[in-house]
Amino acid sequence: MDNYFKNEYVKQKKERRKNKQIIKRKIDANEVIFIFEKLLEGWKTIRIYNTIKQTNPSSQITKKQVENISTGNIKIYDDELEQDRFLYYQNLRKQIYELNNNHKHTENGTT
Repeated sequence: MDNYFKNEYVKQKKERRKNKQIIKRKIDANEVIFIFEKLLEGWKTIRIYNTIKQTNPSSQITKKQVENISTGNIKIYDDELEQDRFLYYQNLRKQIYELNNNHKHTENGTT
């Protein structure tokens, strides 16, 4: 019976952490996907930030968040999006990692 309570505790703990991260992120999953799409089109982060603020002035996003998201280092949970949209997000995130990895290699002179 102790194992059951431990498993329940772990589930609740994961759920609390997930909710805390979503609230801390302050932007929704679709804005993250928008940022990824525009980065892959070659937009600069400041242009992406300005576009988001112009189209949605109530957005809580900051310039620093756009810069951090541009590294691909942001987690979207599968229950935030529909399944096909979540798979699309994962594909975009993989492309962003590859883009940043290639960019690092070209800056260092190693291709």
